[in-house]
Amino acid sequence: MQAHKLNTATQLATKGNGIVAPAPLTPHIQHAEELISNSHRRRYPSKSTIIYAGDTSETLYYIVKGSVTVAIEDDDGKEMIVAYLNEGDFFGEMGLFEQEDSRSAWVRAKTECEVAEITFAKFHELSKQHADLLYSVGKQMATRLRKTTRKVGDLAFLDVTGRVAHTLLELCKEPDAMTHPDGMQIKITRQEIGRIVGCSREMVGRVLKDLEEQGLVNVKGKTMVVYGTR
Repeated sequence: MQAHKLNTATQLATKGNGIVAPAPLTPHIQHAEELISNSHRRRYPSKSTIIYAGDTSETLYYIVKGSVTVAIEDDDGKEMIVAYLNEGDFFGEMGLFEQEDSRSAWVRAKTECEVAEITFAKFHELSKQHADLLYSVGKQMATRLRKTTRKVGDLAFLDVTGRVAHTLLELCKEPDAMTHPDGMQIKITRQEIGRIVGCSREMVGRVLKDLEEQGLVNVKGKTMVVYGTR
C-alpha cells in the first residue's frame, strides 16, 4: 500500500496532466575516449562555478565524473534551477548550433567533478570523423527540451504541493540518491527545492510537513526518505 502513495499523491495534484517520473540517466556516448583524449580535462571542487552567465561561448563540456547544477538568475539575483546533469552529459552546447556570443545560464559543480573541455572548432573537426558525437549532443538537447517543456507545464498547471511532490520523485532518480528499506533517501535543502519549483523555502517546509503527515515522506533536516520509490 505504501509503495504507491507519493505517486498517487502526485497524480492527484496534476489533475490528469500525465506527468510521469523521468527517464533513466543519459547513457555514455560512443567514442567518448576519442572525445576525452582531444579535450582538456579539469577538476572542479563541489559548489565551484564552471560557467558564468554572460561568459564568452566557445567551449563544449563533457562530464567525466560527478554532477553539475544548471541555473538561471534574474536581475535581482533570484535563482531558479533548470536542471541537474550527470556523468555522460554534455553542457555548454548551445554555441555549437547558434551564433550566440555569451552563455545564458550558470553551471556549478554539484559534487566534485571531472570535466572534459573542448573548443567548438575542435569538436566540429572531431565530429567529421565520428558523426555519432554530434548526434549524441543533439539527442541530449532533445531530451532536455522535453524535460524543460514538462517543467514549464508543472509551473503553469500544478500547485506547489504537486510541484514539490514531482520534484522529490525526480530527485530519487539522481545518481546520488540512496536506497532505503522504505524507498529512496535524498539530501537536499528546502531552499534548493524552492529554487527548483519556484517558491519560498518556507512554503517548501509547509508542503513537506503536509506530505510527512500523510505518511508519504520522512524528513530530518536535509535528509528525506521518499516512501515507495525503489
